[in-house]
Amino acid sequence: MDTQFVERLSVQEVQEILKEDKGVLVDTLTPEHFEARHIPGAVNACVYEMVFLDGVVRVAPDKGTPVVLYGAGEKSYDCLAAAEKLSHAGYTDIAIFHGGLDEWRSEGLALEGTAPDVVELPHPVLELEARTYLLVPEESVINWTGRNNNTSHFGTLGLADGELDASGDLTASFVMDMTSINNASLEGDDLKPVLETHLKSDDFFFTTMFPKAEFRTTQIKLVEDGEATRPNAMIQGNLTLRGLSQEIAFPAHIRNLDEGKLTVLANLDFDRTQWGVIYGSSRFFQHLGFHVIYDFISIDFRLTLI
Repeated sequence: MDTQFVERLSVQEVQEILKEDKGVLVDTLTPEHFEARHIPGAVNACVYEMVFLDGVVRVAPDKGTPVVLYGAGEKSYDCLAAAEKLSHAGYTDIAIFHGGLDEWRSEGLALEGTAPDVVELPHPVLELEARTYLLVPEESVINWTGRNNNTSHFGTLGLADGELDASGDLTASFVMDMTSINNASLEGDDLKPVLETHLKSDDFFFTTMFPKAEFRTTQIKLVEDGEATRPNAMIQGNLTLRGLSQEIAFPAHIRNLDEGKLTVLANLDFDRTQWGVIYGSSRFFQHLGFHVIYDFISIDFRLTLI
């Protein structure tokens, strides 16, 4: 079914269906949102859940039953996605009220639930207290991936310290423990300690001389009204690695967690040779044979602060 051809109902038509009990009105949002506010007479089957179809089957076991779907409003695809799922499952009488809760409210119509008059924002808004948030090292991790022609290796790197200061201009600094380099791709292999020792040697990160690396921001620019699934910050700063400092910038998520915590997460690729890590790089060596290692390292990190 192409959802652009699904019958789209007005507020008045939805009211008529409810009054005459002509079908089932399904709220496609999350159970907690439905509990707080929904159109009177609606039942809930969350389109984001894998058991969505089971929920519809419980209230409309006959696939010829008229089913009307609604969600947040015109800017959300919830009821459109639900209509497509029901069509694929064999339901034959599907309509959508795409105006959803937004249009129902705009018409001055009442909602039911534990908080019917509360209007939730469509996406959580970052809330920062005017204070310094401190890193929780045991809840923070950097994942890395390095590659060559034949394979890739991946692992983790621990953090020793860090903070995000929101008391004025937003700034942050994080210290990485380079001696904690772990190769997870060789777990259980006799080569695991060999590769980890090599990564700590002067061929790579020279951890006896440079046991720590540090990233210190020069600017953090927050994105106003960003969607929850896209980065809401652009972070720029200096990464000091193996005694060399170079500027680096990347998009990131800065999000609120429970219990007053924050998370900072991002993924990026950076050119290790800019920090003097040149082993296996064809920019500096020839006839490398199987010692070729790509210049770019992928980083995926998740930091927790409180």
